[in-house]
Amino acid sequence: MNFNFHKADFPPFPGITKVIGPGIIWLALAQGSGELIWWPYFVAKYGTAVLFLLIPAALIQIPLTYYIGKYSMITGESIWRGFSRISKTFTFFLWILMNVSFFWFGSFVVAGGTALSELITLGMTKETESKIWGYALILVMFVVLMRAKKTYVFVEKFMLFVAIGTFLGLFVSCLHPDVLKNLKHFVLGFFQPEISSVEPSDYEELITAITFMGLGGFWSLFYSYWIIEKGFGMSSKTKEFEFGFVPNESKDIKKWKIALFIDSSSGILGNIVTTVMTCFLAFSILYPKGEFPTGYKIAVVQAEFFRGWFGEIGTKIFLFSSALFLVDTWVATADAVSKTNVDVAKIFLPVKDTQKLYRIFLTGITLITFITIPVAPPGELIVISAMIGFIGMIIFSFAILFIHLRLKNMLPPSAQINPLGATIFSITGATYFFLLLAYIWGKFIIESQ
Repeated sequence: MNFNFHKADFPPFPGITKVIGPGIIWLALAQGSGELIWWPYFVAKYGTAVLFLLIPAALIQIPLTYYIGKYSMITGESIWRGFSRISKTFTFFLWILMNVSFFWFGSFVVAGGTALSELITLGMTKETESKIWGYALILVMFVVLMRAKKTYVFVEKFMLFVAIGTFLGLFVSCLHPDVLKNLKHFVLGFFQPEISSVEPSDYEELITAITFMGLGGFWSLFYSYWIIEKGFGMSSKTKEFEFGFVPNESKDIKKWKIALFIDSSSGILGNIVTTVMTCFLAFSILYPKGEFPTGYKIAVVQAEFFRGWFGEIGTKIFLFSSALFLVDTWVATADAVSKTNVDVAKIFLPVKDTQKLYRIFLTGITLITFITIPVAPPGELIVISAMIGFIGMIIFSFAILFIHLRLKNMLPPSAQINPLGATIFSITGATYFFLLLAYIWGKFIIESQ
């Protein structure tokens, strides 16, 4: 283990409006699966049976997100650098697992392609059209990322646009009289669990819904890089040192911690609001018809959300919007995975031209997603990614807790993890572990009976 750090003064707090941003990316990125696909899927198929899990699934991620961000804020280095301080072997294993989980993330763009294939038909099968549109969307976003001078700035602005547009569209749709009349029944559903009604064949999808509610799996670790690129706390000084550092005591540390909590929570709480709206619409519109997102219509049936107010034009608007907030998943993920790979490569190898290496990794990731897209329908690929990410999340949750406990005696009191924080974080990690056991029990024992 190597927990040697430089000492440095904590930078002055510039004001909340100048540091908010990573949470917005988090919010918009989470819209690509949990909000649009899996939670509406369960509500459209089973009514309010699993709604009681929605809010806890999001809130349980707040400690994890916060402490991922806090590590980068107080040391100025990525959480992957923190993992390498525990063990380079452990870091290498986790890095391999991360990359395997992201072999399939092109499926999100194909899910967006299912919407575009409904909007602009090419005279082919929906499967073929969805893949063609998926390839086209990936190529466009690949070129944008390759040409961007600061990819973080582009990603943040793009994600903000998607997040605002999504919220406004869903909010207006929820005001339709045919939707509002179901509000009481829908709200009561949060307090009436009927988990036994879920078919064993949907257990993987349920784990996917829980994992991606608030953005889970290895996606959670991206928050560390967004914090650094935004310049949170000590990360604004990272160019001054080759390795990370710990701060001297400062009155500004508490202000930075509050800003971090607001930013990290805003992404998760915003995700709760928009997911509840998509579930409300699914319950009011899709559930009575017995329609739910699946196969190569995974982002198509939800177009009914906008049809009530806006007719056929509303349907087209939704299809275009859903394509955007599924392709944003690819944009943010491709950028963050490339940066993670560059960062991990620098842990093991002497790297001089990081920009060139970023472009190499981005090209490689793009080629991999091109290859894996035809493997299966987008929903199946998203589930594969989620299950691998879920296992990874259990592992790195406890690693992050260990890092913060190991750092405790090196930090000033205002920057240390306190007993309450450590306890809450432990509950988060334990919850994910028991969810995995529940999945194994349901999938391999109950289903086989």
